[in-house]
Amino acid sequence: MLAKILLFYNLKEILEFNDLPEKKIVKKLNFPKNELIELVLDINNYNLFLPWCKKSTIINLKETASKKTIIADLEIGYKLISDIYRSKVVFDKKQSEIIVTPLLGPIKKLSNVWRFKSLSSKSCEINFFIEIELSNILLNKLFESFFDIGFEKIFKSFEDRAKKIII
Repeated sequence: MLAKILLFYNLKEILEFNDLPEKKIVKKLNFPKNELIELVLDINNYNLFLPWCKKSTIINLKETASKKTIIADLEIGYKLISDIYRSKVVFDKKQSEIIVTPLLGPIKKLSNVWRFKSLSSKSCEINFFIEIELSNILLNKLFESFFDIGFEKIFKSFEDRAKKIII
């Protein structure tokens, strides 16, 4: 009985989440701010350059003078495992800020913010923040161990895409 109790507490300790995995980066890029914003909002083409993105589809788009709101599905997967994640992407034109929140799928909690600041006509500063938790406890624990590597790979894919398409 004591062994079962100890096993339970060890398992509980392994599965507990003290902090959500998060990453913040501030980086200067030699691309115009508006072109980088358009790249981030070009969700229909994410599957062309984002790692693990098998399919990307804008479901709905509404635009006003001050905001652009996008509902989009991303099919994220590796080999035979995949899942569809639906998000709401809001671009505040005045603040040059993109905020992503989860709607459906395997993500339990998400804070994802992109802020863009012009430095010159040909360069800008990106302030990127992400904090994420998956719904599946075991997958989330595995995800935590690869979070930094995955984040770096995803951020680099946006940089590489900008180098390829922004002239």
